[in-house]
Amino acid sequence: MTTKATENKIMSAREAVQRFIKPGTHIAFGGFAILRRPMTIAREIVRQGIGDLFVTMNGGTTIEEMLAGAGLIKWLESTYLGMEGGMPVAYAVRLALEQGAIELIEDYSNWSFSLRTIAARYGLPFMPCLSDLGSDLITYDTFGKAGLRGRDKEGNWIHPGIPPYKYVVVDDPFEGWGLRPRQYKNVTESCANKTNAYANSTQLPTAYTGEPGVKVALVPPLLPEVCVIRAQRVAVDGTVRMEGLIGPDIDQSLASSILIVECERICEPDELRMVPEHNQIAPHFVSAIVEQPFGGYPTAVPNYYDYDYDWFQRYGKSIGGLSLAQIRDYWQKEVASTEDDWDYLFKRVGVSRLSKLRTDPRYHYNPELNRFA
Repeated sequence: MTTKATENKIMSAREAVQRFIKPGTHIAFGGFAILRRPMTIAREIVRQGIGDLFVTMNGGTTIEEMLAGAGLIKWLESTYLGMEGGMPVAYAVRLALEQGAIELIEDYSNWSFSLRTIAARYGLPFMPCLSDLGSDLITYDTFGKAGLRGRDKEGNWIHPGIPPYKYVVVDDPFEGWGLRPRQYKNVTESCANKTNAYANSTQLPTAYTGEPGVKVALVPPLLPEVCVIRAQRVAVDGTVRMEGLIGPDIDQSLASSILIVECERICEPDELRMVPEHNQIAPHFVSAIVEQPFGGYPTAVPNYYDYDYDWFQRYGKSIGGLSLAQIRDYWQKEVASTEDDWDYLFKRVGVSRLSKLRTDPRYHYNPELNRFA
């Protein structure tokens, strides 16, 4: 059942982008690798030519490659810059970084990025992280070198989306008590991990803090202005249900001020209430609902359609060796010249190709497709 409040949430991609995404917006795109990426909104950003974006992403660059190729990214906060089998490093992203079109890039690991989204979801000041210790990620601080961290003379954050520190390393106040594997009083440790360097150490490290102890890196929450995700179904009231690998989508969705959800289908709330434990995001978090079947193309939306591996191969051959200006022309012709995503899907992909990507309900994917053979 629709109401005035829910009707205001349902809009076209054009309206959602016009309303919520401005030049310089700090925006996080959901999905992971080439799975359930919100391509509809990303393509609409290209059509509207909204630039100077501060883009945050975790794992895979299908969207970021397009936005970088279109010349719309100013800063990039990333975990992985590959195109999942299509190219080891996303070509336009690499050129944009090398030539300064993307001014700054900040790196986290997939895990520390995810921990940042968890901190944001629960309103925590930080989350503890061990995995990045010992890596260059701790000391390589692009935003810090650019003077974007901390407060200005008036006491305001220099940039509200950039934390005052990339990491803070502290000594574990619990002295490593919680690390596994560990000793129990009456039972044998069941943890599959068999190494705990701290457990039997006679000399604890002094790195980072200068004092001997178990080291823990604290990571700040991720706080983008806008998050965009793709779901299979969204009810008219805004209830969201995603299927397949979720990745960081739930956590970062609840971290942003504005959440845009694009979907394969809008349904009545009762359809999702039948199995409510499968729903992940409550209506009041959702700012906009955009219905666009096949809008995740060329990435996969489990139970609906598979990746178009051929597209990734064709793309790599099409832009390899081109200049940034030539790549921008490519995206202008490929996306910006289309009216909307229906126009893009009909003219650039075709109904025949889309139908061949449909998943087999027995497997939830399409076993007949080329897999980068």
